[in-house]
Amino acid sequence: MEFVLLLILLLVVVVALVAHRFTESGNPFPLQKKSSLFSPVERSFMQLLEKAVATEYKILNRVKLADVMELKGGISGKTRASTMLKLNAKYLDFVLCDPADFSVVAVLDLVNNSSKEGHKAVPDWFVNGALDAAGVPYLRMKIKAGYTAADIQAAIAARLGKAVTKPEPMFKGLVKKGPTRPVRSLKPANSGSTLPVPALSHSQIKAQQTALIQAS
Repeated sequence: MEFVLLLILLLVVVVALVAHRFTESGNPFPLQKKSSLFSPVERSFMQLLEKAVATEYKILNRVKLADVMELKGGISGKTRASTMLKLNAKYLDFVLCDPADFSVVAVLDLVNNSSKEGHKAVPDWFVNGALDAAGVPYLRMKIKAGYTAADIQAAIAARLGKAVTKPEPMFKGLVKKGPTRPVRSLKPANSGSTLPVPALSHSQIKAQQTALIQAS
């Protein structure tokens, strides 16, 4: 009887030691929620990217390269295993997809030359080679201040071989749709001479142009 109790006690001690070793201080989930899913730079760029693509593409974030690529048939088991290991270890910042079927249209990665932490400062030969072999357009954009949605839209269009749409000129916050109507000369009723038109102030010109835009 004493032997059985000793054996049970020994078993309990062993289980406790093993559990303590794998749970680190007795907590099986030493985790906490991140304060934000994206860094401030990623969040800012994401907002501009959403404006740039509008409804033309769906944007997916932090996609594993293995979710974009698939292996061809007829390769050896060793090659398959090593390639899948590399594919699963690589992540893409943004993937643009067709909104109809979510097929991959292009991949966009952020580049930070000032720091190698957080973003891909040095081009990854495997990622670049894999996307090129699969025929997926790959765009790397530097992180910098002053980007606009139009800048990102132009960069994506250029990489996809599309015509770059230039935004229409702006006039005091309003889109200028065309040339303004010229001011006609004033003539007296019984005279063939033309009277000079008085100069208009800036506020009068702005009011006329606004009225013409609203009427068009």
